Amino acid sequence: PPQQEAGEKCGLVTGSQETGPTGIFPNNLSRAKGRDGRRSIHIPPFFQRSGRARGGFFLGRNSPNRACADPAGHPVFRILVFFLLASWIAALPARAGFPVERMDDRGATVRLESEPSRVVSLAPSLTEIVFLLRQEGKLVGVTRYCNYPVRAGTLPRVGGIADPDIERIVAAAPDLVLCTTDGNPGDKVRVLEELGIPCFAVAPQDLSGIYAAIERVGALLGAGDKARREIESLRVRAAKASRKTADPAPSVLFAVSTSPVIAAGGGTFMDELLRLAGGKNAVAAFSGRYPRLSVEDMLVVRPDLVFVAAMEGVERFSPEVTRWKEIPAFRDGEVFSLDGDLVTRPGPRMVAALEEVTRMLDAWRDRRRHGSTGMNGGIR
Repeated sequence: PPQQEAGEKCGLVTGSQETGPTGIFPNNLSRAKGRDGRRSIHIPPFFQRSGRARGGFFLGRNSPNRACADPAGHPVFRILVFFLLASWIAALPARAGFPVERMDDRGATVRLESEPSRVVSLAPSLTEIVFLLRQEGKLVGVTRYCNYPVRAGTLPRVGGIADPDIERIVAAAPDLVLCTTDGNPGDKVRVLEELGIPCFAVAPQDLSGIYAAIERVGALLGAGDKARREIESLRVRAAKASRKTADPAPSVLFAVSTSPVIAAGGGTFMDELLRLAGGKNAVAAFSGRYPRLSVEDMLVVRPDLVFVAAMEGVERFSPEVTRWKEIPAFRDGEVFSLDGDLVTRPGPRMVAALEEVTRMLDAWRDRRRHGSTGMNGGIR
């Protein structure tokens, strides 16, 4: 019939009243054969229709005026495309997790409507978290103290921890500023917020607090899954490094300053590291988080081991302190220097600090069992 001949020119012919609901399509592998190369397919009853319709497939009865109609105009096709697009668009925010809300350690709720692409970090520990989550490409500003990993040292500087440069931060046009409640001035953070820049503040006080900070920062950066995986990995490492039962448990003084002598007391990260590694904090009974110790105090606490958080300005102990042989750590040479950044930054490397402290306490126990001292490895 004329309709069928016209359809064949288009490459699509469907059944007529005589042939029923059958679609005939050209076989691309046998075009030269003409009609002999055609193949038939059965069209389900659901798609059969009669009469004319704009963009119809000519299912059922052919329309003489629409023999070469575009299948894309068929109502069923349009509805299918609409629902596919709607489902895809609706799924986008769900996959990214936005909008997202998280409460920071000030008690303020920070809401982001979309994933941030420009982030400023006002603390080395937060910069390390961003790198851990592999979101460093979003960093447009860090402090002058952000030196780990090495690439962090190449990023634009926006001042220090205690003296962030507001003008530089604003010029960086961040979508989000990550800050701390302990180190960053609250008045400057409020200025940024008054300018419409979201600021998220953290103040972790122990390993659990660090894990929580990683989770919340990950959610805000659109890296929630990555954050959860990294937290689980850190938990496993920390559990492996912990010594719930350790005998003997050495008395350890963790110094953050040698002149004057200032030690990490209860409620500090270093106190937690010592306890988890199977040691005892020599100054746990002192008031304050970082008590200042006199020579008389040192003679009272008599630590078996002394760790020094090596930082700029933290030098060797004064001879006035080390000359007292009544202090086992000085007498036996059990004084060791640890990376100050590693043991003081409340970030993901705190687990590495735990592993190092555990290793050193295990080595001290081995020396005790074999009757040796740390003379050769210690510092004075």
